[in-house]
Amino acid sequence: MFTSCNLTDVTDIDPVYQISEDKVITNIDQAQTALYGTYGALIKSASYITYTPAITSMMGLTMKPGVWGGGTENSFFTNDVLSDNYYLELIYTDMYFLINNANHVITKTEILETEDSRKNEIVAEAKFLRALSNFYLLRLWGEFFDESSSNGIVLKEEPIVSANPQARASVLETYNLILEDLEYAIEYAPSFSDTFYASSLAAKALKSKVLLYKKDYSNAAQIALEVINSSDRELEDTFSDVFTKKIIGTKEAIFQTPFDNSNDRNNKAFMYRAYFGISDYYISQMENDARYEAAIAYTSSGSARNNKFNNSVYSGVPLTADTEYFIRLGELYLIYAEAVLRGDNDIDEALAALNNIRERSENTLISSTNKDEILEAIRVEKVLELGAESGEEWYDLVRYHKEGDIDINTYKEISSDTKLILPLPIQTVQLSEGLINQNPGY
Repeated sequence: MFTSCNLTDVTDIDPVYQISEDKVITNIDQAQTALYGTYGALIKSASYITYTPAITSMMGLTMKPGVWGGGTENSFFTNDVLSDNYYLELIYTDMYFLINNANHVITKTEILETEDSRKNEIVAEAKFLRALSNFYLLRLWGEFFDESSSNGIVLKEEPIVSANPQARASVLETYNLILEDLEYAIEYAPSFSDTFYASSLAAKALKSKVLLYKKDYSNAAQIALEVINSSDRELEDTFSDVFTKKIIGTKEAIFQTPFDNSNDRNNKAFMYRAYFGISDYYISQMENDARYEAAIAYTSSGSARNNKFNNSVYSGVPLTADTEYFIRLGELYLIYAEAVLRGDNDIDEALAALNNIRERSENTLISSTNKDEILEAIRVEKVLELGAESGEEWYDLVRYHKEGDIDINTYKEISSDTKLILPLPIQTVQLSEGLINQNPGY
């Protein structure tokens, strides 16, 4: 249905989210149709594409409330979010909606009696989407930085058939399910052919990132290197190419969402102009970087805009929609740099990966041989390379803070370490009959 390498018209995309999650699955064709519906759950609302990357970028360093943003948005910028915040309930619900769709596909496709090889591929793609959603939920609401913590997330492995509440799993149990799903996807998902669908390559890329967060650094480095060395993807020739190509002929994107101005009009570009702006800190960091003009644009009145998602046009007409880069190869280089340094103490490999990204962006190469300095250079590089995209710098602040590399308050004033994760939506706690505990400090 989608073939990013062959697309010539960003409006030539059929909607994929017309399927109900309770669609009967008795054969492969029905399973495939239900899987399309699961992909549709990824793009049918703004939670994955706009709200989650925006709020985490505001919690971090690179975004702030836009001209239309109010107190609801500002609470993320000040890292003082209340449990009744509108975005919490919306994002939480949307992510579990996708997981429920994925569980519908997984459980009903697994029991099909068929020799069709597409059966395992369909299950693998659905498990990849479940793993992606669980990882997002864990990073937002679970103490992902502490494997021994009981404060993981609620794990759903079957379609929801009742309103019975379920207790949270531990952080370790959450990681285990995520990695189990990704292992299956690595083995059975299709080879990479399209950025809009799960692939074995995408599963490897996500697994390397999950292992980095899990602090399994050596294995994270090994898998990241496999992705980097794959012939399927390569860095774009220039940094600006990432954001001007979008979904057309991209070389770097590994998994992303389609968009157009009719079927998949997600309003991301508009929201990033109106409700979510780029921060003063981000602008100041980019001023001396060669990526500045590609990352930041200015209106005729002098207002700064996020240029990564400000230049979507078709036939000369600006679009309100845009893509979300869930995984792109540039990030894998930086994951590898950090993981190989922390796990294997390999300064040369870390520097080479870091400088690949700096060379592509035409910035001065890093020459330090001090491990702590290189770790900090990698963190800063992720701000410069990935800033105002998906909030990665927020999670890096949390991880580096918990590793003892930095004091997060040097960058963001956090009243307590309990603010390193968000409060669970108030209704989730109140309706759980005491089974779901609110996060500490809320």
